[in-house]
Amino acid sequence: MKSTLAILLALASAAVAQNGVLNFPLNRGVPHFRVGNLRQNVKRDTYSQALINNITGGAYYAEVTVGTPGQKVSVVLDTGSSDLWVVSYQADLCTDSRIQREWGDSCDKTYNPNKSSSYKVLEEDGFEIRYLDNSTAAGDYITDDLKIGGTTIKSLQMGYATKTVRGAGILGVGYSSNVASTQRYPNLIDQFVAQKLITTKAYSLYLNDRRSDTGNILFGGIDKDKFIGDLSVLPIYMAKGQAEPIHFEVEMQSVSLDLTKDGKTTKIISTDPSLSQTSTIAILDSGTTLSYLPAKITDQIHSKLNVYVDEMWTGLTFIDCKYLTSNPDMRLSFTFGSNATISVPVWEVVLDLLGDTQSDLPFKMPFQRACIFGIQSTAGFQEDGFNEDWALLGETFLRSAYVVYDLTHHQIGMAQANLNSTTTDIIELTGADSGLPGGLVGVKEQQTSKDSSESGSGSSTDKDGGAKETETVTAGSTAPTGTTTSGAKDSDSAAAGLSARGGAVGALAVAGLTGFFALVGGAAVAL
Repeated sequence: MKSTLAILLALASAAVAQNGVLNFPLNRGVPHFRVGNLRQNVKRDTYSQALINNITGGAYYAEVTVGTPGQKVSVVLDTGSSDLWVVSYQADLCTDSRIQREWGDSCDKTYNPNKSSSYKVLEEDGFEIRYLDNSTAAGDYITDDLKIGGTTIKSLQMGYATKTVRGAGILGVGYSSNVASTQRYPNLIDQFVAQKLITTKAYSLYLNDRRSDTGNILFGGIDKDKFIGDLSVLPIYMAKGQAEPIHFEVEMQSVSLDLTKDGKTTKIISTDPSLSQTSTIAILDSGTTLSYLPAKITDQIHSKLNVYVDEMWTGLTFIDCKYLTSNPDMRLSFTFGSNATISVPVWEVVLDLLGDTQSDLPFKMPFQRACIFGIQSTAGFQEDGFNEDWALLGETFLRSAYVVYDLTHHQIGMAQANLNSTTTDIIELTGADSGLPGGLVGVKEQQTSKDSSESGSGSSTDKDGGAKETETVTAGSTAPTGTTTSGAKDSDSAAAGLSARGGAVGALAVAGLTGFFALVGGAAVAL
């Protein structure tokens, strides 16, 4: 069975607004993938990579043009890293069938520097980047002209990857303090300002509904028609003594689970004693498909939803697809600061992507129809030397949020996304501003809806119209792996805070957690 999940996104032609804002539409395409040919005799990490590559179909892609004359190449839009790098036409993944089989990926549109008159080598073998799943890309640092949506950046420094397990490169739009080079250099967002295309290092990201085929990234502006209610302004977290941020991190106060089946809201409060008694640091990362929370939070969510954790092969958490129909109003709500709450609906976290391919998996699950759960645990990263008491909010969260990233003033603007909005009301952000404007209000309520068998009514009351009962619980113990979790858990003490960090996970790039999430697109067909 071939999935019809539409994940490939291209940055189409840019509309340069009269006020200097750069608006890049996101268009969703349909890659094809299947699970049947996956090797089942490889180590767990590799199998997990291949499984995710073929099932979740994640990542938001841009098609940009590099060189003179221009060559179209594929890159993944990523707020969790800072480098732009492209895949070489001679990359090992492009030429080695063994690597392609092992990683379940192949090359998409690649770059040949021999065909560009504006190409220059800056540092041979100087580019190397490592991601949290321990995968890497390596090669040279070069400069060449980049054209993105009709706008050209001259002599942009980028990585030229000759060794990679990714079929597409990365378009990093994070802080330049997180570039892979030992010497800091201006990245794409820096160059937008330096070349006077926008006046401040800020952009807004609107991924839109998972079932929709539209969205956009807006450099230098905010679209008030793309969010509901107030736009909350949050400081980007920096550890004591840290001069500037590395990642887009914010303090997350709580996560609550709203189940209509029993009319109760389960509220889990995450605690990081090194910061305060009620917050965990969360990284906002568009380059990661799923979302990851500390075990003290996921254990309780998993217990309430009777999930299945597979540690033998994939490290993933699975959930019964029945929640899409039996609890269509199920929601997870994330609270930041004093007044920012983002509600994530069931169809964003119960991902019905396996279909008939379940019979091809090397393990059995206790569900008649299993879905991938969009909320996973960070506990698995302890073996890589990371404290688990942090969160990474990927696409399963970000599609429900409208997020403004202000790199100049180290702020995040956040509001509930107005899904499938067809209108615009854009305001410009300028270099003269002292920060993100306060008091910005979007539309009053969700303007449109997307018909789908997965969606619910979004009701906040029980079936009798009454208010839901609230149940408050504390952190639970780790769920057994390879089994269904159920029932309430005893509370445990909060985990120790993240130590010696310049950000929750240091200077590592964050894209592609637990695999690179289906780096297929365009002409590339994974297996």
